[in-house]
Amino acid sequence: MNKHILLVMKWLNDKDSVSQEELEDNEAEAGAADAYAYDTTYAVDAAYAATAYAAANDAAAATRWVDKYFKRTGEDRNKYLKELEK
Repeated sequence: MNKHILLVMKWLNDKDSVSQEELEDNEAEAGAADAYAYDTTYAVDAAYAATAYAAANDAAAATRWVDKYFKRTGEDRNKYLKELEK
């Protein structure tokens, strides 16, 4: 489970559930991971982009990148949604 995507999905569900600082930290951490994984996967790219857009408070763009993440990775979105329900 990609913790960066999960945090963005949490933010998309409830903008007050995640602080701006958490979003910025998430973006920085995903960006660092992206630097190492760029040549081997687009999944981290999607996570980085989603967190970057979330940090900029652009929910529509974050949603598009979250969707792209699931399409590229083939991960089960429902698992993420169930995790958010906890």
